[in-house]
Amino acid sequence: MSGGSDPVNGSIGRAVRLAVALALGLVAVTAAWAEDEAGETPSTRSAWQVEKCEVYRQAFTEIVEHVGREGVSASFLERNTEFIDSGCLAAVDACPQTDKDIEIANGLTIATMNAGAASSFSPFRCRSK
Repeated sequence: MSGGSDPVNGSIGRAVRLAVALALGLVAVTAAWAEDEAGETPSTRSAWQVEKCEVYRQAFTEIVEHVGREGVSASFLERNTEFIDSGCLAAVDACPQTDKDIEIANGLTIATMNAGAASSFSPFRCRSK
């Protein structure tokens, strides 16, 4: 068989080899990412955890300066500060309750997502107790 009609050496074979190579690469990247996310205390955080938290801290400072504190609920500011002080590891419920809280939460979500963090990184939760 010649190159184009041979399924192992032709375009189908190349496509299969490429798919396998991509799958193996994805497995390697996923394993490295999972390993990088292993820190559970501020002193054991990975470089990526530290970077995400720093992005969050800087964005929080800048957005609060821009928006101002008037109209921002004290509990929302306190929970965000607690989250940052924990190295962005604490499971706090920073529940946006006012329009200004929501404005800050939206800005923080956009800033962290633009930096590559998942939207679930932020502490914005409104659970009833």
